[in-house]
Amino acid sequence: MNLANQLTMLRFVLALATFAALSQDASAAHLLALPLFLAAIVTPWVDGYVARRMKMISPFGKVADPIADKVLILGTLIALTKTKELDIPLWGVFLIFAREVIIGGIRTLSMIQQGKLLAAETWGKWKMGVQSVCVALMLLILVAREQFSAAPAWLERIPYPLTVLSVIVTWVSAILYFRQS
Repeated sequence: MNLANQLTMLRFVLALATFAALSQDASAAHLLALPLFLAAIVTPWVDGYVARRMKMISPFGKVADPIADKVLILGTLIALTKTKELDIPLWGVFLIFAREVIIGGIRTLSMIQQGKLLAAETWGKWKMGVQSVCVALMLLILVAREQFSAAPAWLERIPYPLTVLSVIVTWVSAILYFRQS
């Protein structure tokens, strides 16, 4: 397994560790989840750079990279929904999940029918970037809320619009993907 693919596998491990930390009821575990998540959202850029620079682009990476992204974002969002004060709408998480399943199915169908794997498009990469920033901010708000008891109340209202923004960008990327396919 080449270095780029090892970095992708590291993202899976970091995603699972982030989810496990957020599943705990301890603020110390939530504090640990923040650097785990931040490290995980950096790995796609690092492994992409390594893969291109060292000519390590592989079919495994083309399949595993977007799956690792989905596990990271959706796992973290699902774990964050248990904190009611963050007001992350479950319908938003569902719509993000639905888009990922639909596009993943289309990519798989294309591979079966045409024998080629559709690579991630530019809008898909932008989608991942926006989702990563939004979820990182939600996680930061959770940690700030728990670490500083005097956190302003308006801070807890931010995750809702961040989720809405993520849903919009997610579905715009899907529409653009359909147009290009």
